[in-house]
Amino acid sequence: MRTLAIVALMLAAAPAYAQRSAVSAELSPEMAGAVFARTVMDVCVPAVSGAGVSSLGAARAGRVSPTQDAVMRRQAGAEADETVWDVVEAKGVVTVREKAGRCIVSVYGPASGPTIMGAMQALGGAGFEPMAGKADGFVQTLLGSHGGKRVNVQLVGSDPGAVGHQSRFTVVTATVFVAQ
Repeated sequence: MRTLAIVALMLAAAPAYAQRSAVSAELSPEMAGAVFARTVMDVCVPAVSGAGVSSLGAARAGRVSPTQDAVMRRQAGAEADETVWDVVEAKGVVTVREKAGRCIVSVYGPASGPTIMGAMQALGGAGFEPMAGKADGFVQTLLGSHGGKRVNVQLVGSDPGAVGHQSRFTVVTATVFVAQ
């Protein structure tokens, strides 16, 4: 009887760890991954090699908008001195946080492997190449150039249940910075 009660408790707790197909009902995991890859290429890469996100056409056109929403800032892992941008096409699912010289895009929901591969394809099409010896499953590092600067992009995926991963959703991040 006690064993049955333990099993019932485990099954009742399981939905807290189960992954939905996407964080947003309006956005498929595939679309979230595609928006993530575009945001890395069209927002973060030019932002770090130029004058930041606010200087980009995407900001002027309203495709990314700064947010002070405390929940979103916490979800993005933003520090007090970082600006958080919501990507309008994937509102609440794809976010950008930046501070001078660094830009981080995060996406919540789509599977890590395909999302990282999609971003690598987009970066590869722009001349970015994986760094030799730096590939490690859900961690990929690429190096390329933009605006006359060498730019480093580190893609990291973390699935629910992974050590240190507290979200019940998959989280993929791209950290973009000018290489020294």
